[in-house]
This record gives sequence, structure tokens and C-alpha cells, in this order.
Amino acid sequence: MPSRNEPAKRQKQGAIELLDLYDELTALNACNSFVMQALAAALTTGNGLDERSATGAVFCAQWLNDRTVELEKRLKKILLQVHGSAWTGVS
Repeated sequence: MPSRNEPAKRQKQGAIELLDLYDELTALNACNSFVMQALAAALTTGNGLDERSATGAVFCAQWLNDRTVELEKRLKKILLQVHGSAWTGVS
């Protein structure tokens, strides 16, 4: 039988996980901004990107995409934990 403190524990754990997620999302946003500014600067000079920079940009873009997908999954998991079965319809 679940204790009466179970919802409060879930909510506290969810709050901690949301704070961690916020920190990661902030770091991801900073990286994304840096990459976009670097690409924009390279393109506005008219010189484009050399092969090394273009390869790095592709890897960075893929990393950013992968991290974004992972963070979305973590957010969904946190929501399910905090709100229990009320969020089972979230896809």
C-alpha cells in the first residue's frame, strides 16, 4: 500500500529532475546559439566554410539534435512521474 507521502515524494523528485533538465536545456541552448552565430559569421564573410569547419558543423548539428530528442524524452518521463496516470495520454 502506497504511503500518504508518496505524491509529495514524487513531486519533490520531479522538481529536482526538472531543475537538472533546465540546466541541461540552458547549456544546450548556449551551444546551439554559439554554433548558429559561428555559421552565420562564416556565411556572411562570403568565404563559406572550409571542409573541416563544415564537417564540425555537421557533427555539432547532429549532437544538438540528439541531445534535444533525449531532453524531450526526459521531460516526458518527469511529467509522467510527477503526474502519474493523468499524463499517460502524452505522446
